[in-house]
Amino acid sequence: MTNQYQPIKVTLQEAKPFDDKPQTALIMRPPTTNDVIHSQQLGSRILADGSKHVDEAEAEAHLFANLTGTTREFIGSLAFYDYSQLGRAYDCFLLPVPQYAARCALLFPGSVASHSQNSEASVSQNSTTG
Repeated sequence: MTNQYQPIKVTLQEAKPFDDKPQTALIMRPPTTNDVIHSQQLGSRILADGSKHVDEAEAEAHLFANLTGTTREFIGSLAFYDYSQLGRAYDCFLLPVPQYAARCALLFPGSVASHSQNSEASVSQNSTTG
C-alpha cells in the first residue's frame, strides 16, 4: 500500500445518471480542511433570532458532492446504502495513514488493488531507472 491518502473507489449498488451517463462507481478524493469548512458554510443558515445553525446532514451531502466531483442533487438521489458507503469512505480519511490503508483494504478492495498497482509500477520504474 502507499504511505499517503489516495482516492477511494466506491461502487454503487444502483447506477444513477450524472451528466447523462450512468454512474456505477464514484471516486472520492481525500478531503482538505477547506473542503470541510466550505461544506459547513453551504450547510448553514441564519435562524429567525439571528443565530447561525449548521445542518450537519446538508453539510455532509455538500462535502461528498465536492469530494466526488458531482452535485448535491446527485448525492441526494443516491440509494441510502450507496450514500452510507460514501460515509464509510470518508471515515477512512479520518484515520492515520496505516489504519486508513487497512480499513480501505477491508471496505473498498477495488481501491486497494489500484493503489497497489500504482505503487508497484512506481517501484518497478525506480528499480529500472535507478
